[in-house]
Amino acid sequence: MYKRQIVEINQDLKRTKKAIIALGCSFTQGQGALDDKLYDHYKWKYIREGEPLVPDISKKERDAILKNYPDVTKQLTGDLDFTFLEYKNAYVNVLCKKYLQSEYTPINLGMRGCGNRATIKELYLHPEIFWDYAEEIIVIFSPSGLERFDFVNDTYDDHYRWVAMWPHYNSMEKKSARRSLWEGYNKCIWSEKSEIIEQICHVQELISWCKNKNAKLIITPAFDKKYDREYFRHMLGQEIIRDNNGHTFKKTLFNKHSDWKLASLYPWNNFFYPDGYKTFSELALANDDGVDDKTDHYFQFLGKRSPQGWITPCAHPGQKAHDLFAKLLANHINL
Repeated sequence: MYKRQIVEINQDLKRTKKAIIALGCSFTQGQGALDDKLYDHYKWKYIREGEPLVPDISKKERDAILKNYPDVTKQLTGDLDFTFLEYKNAYVNVLCKKYLQSEYTPINLGMRGCGNRATIKELYLHPEIFWDYAEEIIVIFSPSGLERFDFVNDTYDDHYRWVAMWPHYNSMEKKSARRSLWEGYNKCIWSEKSEIIEQICHVQELISWCKNKNAKLIITPAFDKKYDREYFRHMLGQEIIRDNNGHTFKKTLFNKHSDWKLASLYPWNNFFYPDGYKTFSELALANDDGVDDKTDHYFQFLGKRSPQGWITPCAHPGQKAHDLFAKLLANHINL
């Protein structure tokens, strides 16, 4: 969230006295969720994973976009910034403004490139929001990849307070400090079991916050299908053994009930599966009639966009996907 959004949030909260907070990664923040017309009418350049798409346009076309899309701004470099158009099309904004007829104030705490530890702790890091105005709160949590771990970013600007770490380091610059950190995470800390225990701990903070605020919690994973009770139980039943070289060995202990009980600490009863699909990305893929293999990963469209635009060229849910998810969430909330 950016500071310029907080003034509008507070003004709207004073009117509605009801808020819907969205937590998650880039799938929640709205990365790539531009108006479909922009993808249809202009050429886009994919630079690399994690970077915004760049329109391949003339100055005349750029000026036309700025005129027709007030949420698009021009940076000092002359490049266009689509961040606030993405926020506008993100599911929580569409849910509140379109499907719940502006009865709720949308608060989007999604953080692109970050994990669940970061987005949950964002609840504490915006004291400027007049939380006391909110007499009713709904939290929609769209958890990101299980393996992500977030650190505070002490060089943060207006938005990026966190930096994430993954256990995948082979493609990184070999002598960089960050690669050493990620490699150490892979070899000394990370396993399928450790990431599950971390996620169980992270979500306890969210549960406590919701209890304190008397907030309703709804959970739909962004893209990771491993948020599954049986998968959690299976991985928690493993014994992890590491040698001095960072090699990990796993042994399944089928009767380790004490660890299995940990799986029940995740709030499975709060899960919402839109149209029966396990994740937001699965919902998007299922509705794109041009996708032949709907079981394939959404990442197949990185750099090229799905046939009907349900997945963007940056491999995120598109405008239609956010709109449908918002509509289904509204139906669920109104039950």
